[in-house]
Amino acid sequence: MQRPENMEIYEDIDLKLGIKSSLPNVKATLALFILIWKSEGRPAEVKYSVQDGDSIRISDELMNKLIAYSSPVYSAHGVSDDQFRQTVNNNQLLKSQMEALIVAFELYWKLGEIVFQDNTKPVSSERTGGVRYPKEIHFTLNMDIIDVAMAVAEEKYKEVLLNWLGLNVATSEREDKLLKSVLTALSETAVFKLDDSGQDVIFNQDSIYRKLLATTEPVDINGDKEAKGSLRVLKTSLNDGTNPYLNYSRGTVTSTNDPDLNLADYQKRVSTFLSLSTTKIVGIDEYEEVQSGADAAHESNDDYLTDSSNAELIKYKTGFQTDDFQHNRIIFGAPGTGKSYTLNRDKETLLKNGGEYERVTFHPDYSYANFVGTYKPTMVDSVKNLIGSKDERDVLTVLLDDKTAQEKYDLLYEKFKDGDLTRLPLLLGLYSDDKFKTKKKDGSDASGDNSVERNHGRAIRPYVNLISNKQPASEIAYEYVPGPFMRTYVKALKNAQSDSPKPFLLIVEEINRANVAAVFGDIFQLLDRDEDNVSEYAIQTSEDIKKYLAKELGGNPQEYSEIKIPDNMFIWATMNSADQGVFPMDTAFKRRWDFTYLGIDDSEEKIVGKTVELGKGANKRIVEWNELRKAINTELLSYKVNEDKLLGPYFLSRKIVPETEPIDPTKFIATFKSKVIMYLFDDAAKQKRQTLFDGCNDKTTYSSICKEFEEKGVFIFAKNISNKFPATAPTNNLTGDGAE
Repeated sequence: MQRPENMEIYEDIDLKLGIKSSLPNVKATLALFILIWKSEGRPAEVKYSVQDGDSIRISDELMNKLIAYSSPVYSAHGVSDDQFRQTVNNNQLLKSQMEALIVAFELYWKLGEIVFQDNTKPVSSERTGGVRYPKEIHFTLNMDIIDVAMAVAEEKYKEVLLNWLGLNVATSEREDKLLKSVLTALSETAVFKLDDSGQDVIFNQDSIYRKLLATTEPVDINGDKEAKGSLRVLKTSLNDGTNPYLNYSRGTVTSTNDPDLNLADYQKRVSTFLSLSTTKIVGIDEYEEVQSGADAAHESNDDYLTDSSNAELIKYKTGFQTDDFQHNRIIFGAPGTGKSYTLNRDKETLLKNGGEYERVTFHPDYSYANFVGTYKPTMVDSVKNLIGSKDERDVLTVLLDDKTAQEKYDLLYEKFKDGDLTRLPLLLGLYSDDKFKTKKKDGSDASGDNSVERNHGRAIRPYVNLISNKQPASEIAYEYVPGPFMRTYVKALKNAQSDSPKPFLLIVEEINRANVAAVFGDIFQLLDRDEDNVSEYAIQTSEDIKKYLAKELGGNPQEYSEIKIPDNMFIWATMNSADQGVFPMDTAFKRRWDFTYLGIDDSEEKIVGKTVELGKGANKRIVEWNELRKAINTELLSYKVNEDKLLGPYFLSRKIVPETEPIDPTKFIATFKSKVIMYLFDDAAKQKRQTLFDGCNDKTTYSSICKEFEEKGVFIFAKNISNKFPATAPTNNLTGDGAE
């Protein structure tokens, strides 16, 4: 694998190369950008969005213009205006933070300058918190180039743009390729930077073309450190197929070998164009000098300061890899499908070579303070509270030592002689009745010198009453108590400093039983992971968290002003949408997780053949639990009950239906009444009680149905269920292969 070659660099390399924002769905964003310009009549600038809560949307006036311009094409393909509106307002031009849009449209394609309508806001305003603000676009001449290209067959290019936007609109391959070619040409002046074994590689797309033509081997543009700025947009753009000359896969670039496109000739044209640029060109050595000054300017510019100051203290990219499991994962399915069991099994696999996990269960009252951490009251000794700092502890050690007053003074003199000596006489006087001589800063006798002996001032206050003759009193104090997220996070970061990174897993049971938006808060932003499974966006930390991280990880609290989730931290969760009283999850939260659905019968193999005797007298039957479960599910489906309310194989736990032992009838019957009948009566079949429990004489109360179940067994149910269990039912109670 090869890297791009270092290129000759433009002197005006933009500082925004350091921004860590990505832009997903590049083609869709480009499409809306162009459609806005066309529908507005090719303006110099346009205010394209308005505030809508914490989000922004296309203004009504502009939306009407977009519909008027686009509807003749999309309506012909069966797309409605509402579908168009929804697609537009879900576009990254509205969803992505400002910095990502700046990098894409200013650095990469140079199609326009994007600014906040409120020009008092810094560019970094959207970096944390999830709030988006109204923006406007100032277009460049490159839009005129696109306009000229589209004029040849505007309706066909409209189809291309609407297809890119995400609508089901058929498009012409020719126009699709031509538009990509135009946009690629406009992006050829863009400059990128990656790390290659600690050395910066500065390159453009021409650098990639040259390498491919010279060796025909793939070109690696991943780099050895986290991608920043225009490199991020390059990777997402190539992944979206916007450059017709290049293929992209997992950080490597190859040639498309398109017979209609000659890469060698195109590369020569690019090279000639760049050589004619009026921008001054400097060599790489000169660039490094230029950039060193630029870096200093970058650090003083809050708008583009995205690199955390704790880079040396926190290692987010450990190199820990697993191809078996996703980092943000939610398993969902009907009750009893084995969600928790699956996570526990996968946990064992993930941690087989070391690591730790913590499990937490969400509930309606669960909060951000519970999950992340907060200050809580604790009982502490008053003396301990007074000696929290190192200086105070050092002073106290001297005062409590078994020494004379003079010896204590001499020890403290050495500690404070370069500072304020005026505190020492009074301090010693509080702890000793013995006489002692005081000294000036030069070591001479200070007897009679008021500046030393009496004028002690404020400096003494932290040390007064460190000890009293009274018994230490307990009092309420407040200290930061981390929640499961912060505990797991700190463990992962501590381990990240080692040469052998291990995984650290946080398991959240019943994630949707709490208000996840409130519980996760700003942590929500960290769930976006980049290609290295590190948080794509950092968040600002509170003073409490800064102090806690400094205490646990070392360093100064201010060095933890921004944090990310490292690649060795995993967050897995279970979700049961069938439960009552659950909180809905918004789309923004869901898209940050990988969802795995467990089907209603996916885990049944280990309970097949497990039987139990139910009912008495003529109603006695040997019933296989799995078959009874399926029969009930079939009946529920006939009532139009949703699949997520059906009974999974482990709706009754493995303690009740063990895999290797016979079922205990007494335990089974008791649990069946308290779990299965209760669930059916109060939830899944609440509106169909009369039909489902057709075999019962009294169907009106839960208690009466339970009582009849003891006598009738499966015959409390409708005949569609009970008829599946004739008197000759199989009697195997251990496995499905006939063995007792």
